[in-house]
Amino acid sequence: MDKKTKWRSFWLFGLVVVAVLILIPSFIGQSNVPSWMPDVLKRRVQYGLDLQGGLHMVYSIDLDQAVDDKASGIKRGLEADLVAKKIGGRVSNPLEPRGAVTLYVDDPANKDQMKKFIDETYKEVVVFRDDCGDIAAENVPKALCFRVAPDYADGIKKSALEQAILTIRERINERGVAEPSVVSKGDQIIVELPGLDKDQIKNVKQLIKQSAKLEFKIVEYDSPFMKTLYAHVASDAGAAEVGVSEEQDTWVHDESNKRFNDFYLRAENREKLLSPAEAKAIDCLSDDFDASGRVRCKVEGYKVLSDYIAGVMAEKTDLKIDDDHELKYEWIEPRGVGEKRTKGYWRSYFLKRPVELSGAAVEDARVYWNPETNRPDVSVSFDRAGGLRFGNMTGANVGNRMAILLDGKVKSAPTINTRIDGGGSLISMGGGNNDEAQESAQNLVNVLRTGSLPAPLQVDTESEVGPLLGRDAVDRAKLSFLLGAGLVIVIMAFYYRKAGMISIFALVLNLTFMMAILTIFQATLTLPGIAALVLTVGMAVDANIIIYERIREELRSGKSIKGAVEAGFSRGFAAILDGQLTTGAAGYVLYQYGSGPIKGFAVMLMIGIICTLFTATWCTRLFFEYYVGKGRKASVIAI
Repeated sequence: MDKKTKWRSFWLFGLVVVAVLILIPSFIGQSNVPSWMPDVLKRRVQYGLDLQGGLHMVYSIDLDQAVDDKASGIKRGLEADLVAKKIGGRVSNPLEPRGAVTLYVDDPANKDQMKKFIDETYKEVVVFRDDCGDIAAENVPKALCFRVAPDYADGIKKSALEQAILTIRERINERGVAEPSVVSKGDQIIVELPGLDKDQIKNVKQLIKQSAKLEFKIVEYDSPFMKTLYAHVASDAGAAEVGVSEEQDTWVHDESNKRFNDFYLRAENREKLLSPAEAKAIDCLSDDFDASGRVRCKVEGYKVLSDYIAGVMAEKTDLKIDDDHELKYEWIEPRGVGEKRTKGYWRSYFLKRPVELSGAAVEDARVYWNPETNRPDVSVSFDRAGGLRFGNMTGANVGNRMAILLDGKVKSAPTINTRIDGGGSLISMGGGNNDEAQESAQNLVNVLRTGSLPAPLQVDTESEVGPLLGRDAVDRAKLSFLLGAGLVIVIMAFYYRKAGMISIFALVLNLTFMMAILTIFQATLTLPGIAALVLTVGMAVDANIIIYERIREELRSGKSIKGAVEAGFSRGFAAILDGQLTTGAAGYVLYQYGSGPIKGFAVMLMIGIICTLFTATWCTRLFFEYYVGKGRKASVIAI
């Protein structure tokens, strides 16, 4: 045996060992795999919903939120137009109706000019309203009330639904879950995931629901609303009973020496007894019922605060939040060590409602290990327009605080010490150890890169489903594969004898490599994939037949056994390559333009083509070199 054959044998043996190691978890289970093995060797073959069932989830999406976001964009544009035209006034987004905008001009003489400008600039985008709601009578001559046009709003909703479906699918793929089914039905989104373990299901559900709606807003300091609320809590004995307390935060800007005061409320997480409906609303899945049928749930502090504030505003009808402001909440991490360690809590922020900058301006996101905190943060960079907007926003609010919100909750509220140019910001991660924070940061990076959802999702139904085709259909599909492969093995062994056994061994390697590649890339095996496996068996055997018949022709022409084998492989390779490339081109087209079952078939087909070319030519030839022998003279070959 020459050195070249030994090296080829070594590499083939190594590939077989790797393929077997990759497939071991699929036979013994991931829990039985030794801990020292790398994660890439702990993966299992993923089966599609049609073969093993999986998780079926139905989400509803608040598409009106996308219309509100458009109205907010119109508001920001009009504010810039007022400045450019040197017209005094202000713009607001009323809570009702959805997608509404109200423009107030200081001088009623400018009202017609602005109406004409809006007509020209936002033609077919907005419609004017005769009824301006409950605005004060003295403001009616100065007000222009309009909303996003119904037809345009319908287009926004349709686009938002399509974007949500694409975003959800990309997030699932980023997580490594192959072949998800994400489709729309009316205003609902149906997500089906092939059989996953509990940890995978939990992670994927969190990833899907996280809208990753990134917003930058300005804190309203010294607000009369919060001063009144602060004073009420200080005198209300019932506030302490529900766990609400008042605090005041004061800071001084170094350069201007300007003093800022921020009044806020705080509350810790606590356990409460809730009705089943209330428990469902906060995703409390506890089975801890009391005698009256109420559920014991952990209620987060921000919910305690919002419920308390809603009760106060219901009691004090003169205390209300205007359309230009809102309340949001931030989780404050525990601090200190040992006995001096404080508890974590939620605190309130009174914010200006307009979004100064949104996640749509994010150009890139990455995990950044902060040397000051020794914890992972998420570093975001903005596109050119976003960077300019960020610089203007920080420049206009030096000394004040800027709230960074993610999915409606404040992640951090740093003080703006100076104008920030360069288009970048840091988002601090939440609690947990560094590993948990690292995973949270990476998940956030994934969703920021794939884009934010246009509106929050709400789970309507969730259930586990069995194989979509039924157990009998799946069993028949497996039987067809085994029967087809068995008949091929019998025919090849009978017709080509020892050479046929070589092709059978190469076929086993072919299927082993195919399943290993399927596992390593976490592609999903579906019923169409099994059909592609059956087709691959036929193509692999067909490739061997081409070579064997060529060897027979060379033997009949009087060539030696070694010469016939050499000519059979070298001259048969062109025909095999031509057939495989033609089939591969068809598979590529199916993969590019197909979906669902068609794409599953195409994936397995292309994997099969690669493995067939390798095993039918390279591996089989190596086996023939052992068969005919280099160190002995073969006088006869069983083919």
